[in-house]
Amino acid sequence: MNGGEKDALVEDAPLTPPHGRARAGLRGRLTVVRGVGLLLLAIPALLVLLCVGAYIYNVECPADGPMPHAKPDYLSMWPVNKHDSGDAPVGAEARGLVSNGTHLFRPTLVLVSLDGFRADYLGRGLTPNLVRLGRQGLRADYMVPSFPSSTFPNHYSIVTGLYPGSHGIVSNSFYDTALNDTFVYSNSTLNLQSRWWEGGEPIWVTAERQGVKAAIDMWPGSTAAIRNTRPSYVLPFEDGVAPETKTRQLLEWLDLPLDRRPSFLAAYMPEVDHAGHAAGPDSEQVNSALQLVDGALGELWKQIATRNLTHIVNLMVVSDHGMTTAVPHKNAIYLDDIIDVSKLVGIYGWPLGGIQPKDDSDIPELFAKLKQASSGQPWKVYLRDELPQRYHYTHKTRVAPVLVIPDIHYYVTTRANDKTAGGSPGPGKGEQVIGLHGYDNQNPFMRATFVAVGPAFRARDAAPSSANASQPEDMVQIQAGSMRRMLAVRSDVGKEQMPDSGAHVSDMSAEQEYLELVRGALVSSPGRPARYRAEYDNLWGDEHLGEAALRNIRHPPFENVELYGLMARILGVTPAPNNGTSEFSSWWLC
Repeated sequence: MNGGEKDALVEDAPLTPPHGRARAGLRGRLTVVRGVGLLLLAIPALLVLLCVGAYIYNVECPADGPMPHAKPDYLSMWPVNKHDSGDAPVGAEARGLVSNGTHLFRPTLVLVSLDGFRADYLGRGLTPNLVRLGRQGLRADYMVPSFPSSTFPNHYSIVTGLYPGSHGIVSNSFYDTALNDTFVYSNSTLNLQSRWWEGGEPIWVTAERQGVKAAIDMWPGSTAAIRNTRPSYVLPFEDGVAPETKTRQLLEWLDLPLDRRPSFLAAYMPEVDHAGHAAGPDSEQVNSALQLVDGALGELWKQIATRNLTHIVNLMVVSDHGMTTAVPHKNAIYLDDIIDVSKLVGIYGWPLGGIQPKDDSDIPELFAKLKQASSGQPWKVYLRDELPQRYHYTHKTRVAPVLVIPDIHYYVTTRANDKTAGGSPGPGKGEQVIGLHGYDNQNPFMRATFVAVGPAFRARDAAPSSANASQPEDMVQIQAGSMRRMLAVRSDVGKEQMPDSGAHVSDMSAEQEYLELVRGALVSSPGRPARYRAEYDNLWGDEHLGEAALRNIRHPPFENVELYGLMARILGVTPAPNNGTSEFSSWWLC
């Protein structure tokens, strides 16, 4: 372009009037202002995004101090049950951590006790959530409580793996001759004193001592410092707290950051037991309580699924004992009609009668009178050292020297103390009935419940780890052999392996019944369906299942002292000495 052409272009260009140039300048300034404004707005937005990421991934916010933020309703932003751990940081798997898509978790166990939930309550059609969990995971025919079948002894047996005669919580109330003091379950001050609980090591103590945090909501014994150890989080017993409140508390603990989050969580729910005592196990009150706790547990598992934790969290639902009926006053055994009760410190262990004299020299006379009076009556009397060995009721300072054990439905008391109020009319009788427990732990009415679901538990249609048999009969023989080993070998306190001293995972009739059911469900003749198949189908409502899937639907009954070792294995901690068997976990865990 030469100079003439440049001049021509300049001359041909339209002239910009002065007011036009002013508007153009204003637009330019507005553009700059907008840009600055957008930049200023973008900075806090960027900070918010960074803090959201910091919250999710547990790092510090880009500010002088941690920025306040609201706790999210749930952790996972991924679709339910995505089960994707691909975003887990390098080394997480080596540290035993699993991702739910947004957060890392250690192996986790949630234990829920439904006090007084008799095993056959699951067959009433009122607990669809528990039945569904049993179908997804595992469910036992029943669990055998420890003797006596009372609340505090069995809750401590569940978490210690010890019989009451070993861990020392021998009843809901008892007198200790060495301490010269009486334990009463309802006394919250006594419950805080470690001297009552030191006979056992509960699973939360085992966990905490090995670096695994525990959180306990109202479990008996959890408020005491046992072996100088308490749970990281603990709530003392408070009557009237709804099951939904307790499940929300469990979820709040699960929602804590990794460094504060417990891996063992437990909650105690007394509603079914309260209703059973007040009106008997066949009452509408019990049925309503069953629906109440079932709804809470259903919501708990739903929320665990919402957090994408069903491949991480194990849920174990248990009960401590069953329940039976009694007629107030009519079923009473009045000891003051037989012996001089003024010679006693007290009578402990209701509905049993633990006779504790003020002077040990009175023991022979008291026992002789009771023994003579028991002839033909619905109760038996024993000296402590002559109790049936299968009770494992051996504590020398807490088990009373004379024990009256009534038959089912009866209870031991005195005329002055029998102030039991009636609950609801008995079926077709018009009598006022109440509910009782505490009897012989092998009585069918005392049977407890066990349901479990989660990644640690073997699926119902998976063969036991020791079984790769191709023939159904071989499968039965393997299961029978495993049961015999469990019956023959136990791990007792202070000893590695010792012969069984009379206690069984179940009574033999229950084992034989189970094996017969397995054989009947697996073996068919031409043109004839398998025997007992209808019973399986009725029990589980799984008519579509084939024989392979039926192999593991029913599991044999077992004693609750087995649970401590099972829980220790799930949590990856070394158990303290306990009364459980070393092979029990192979039935239940992957």
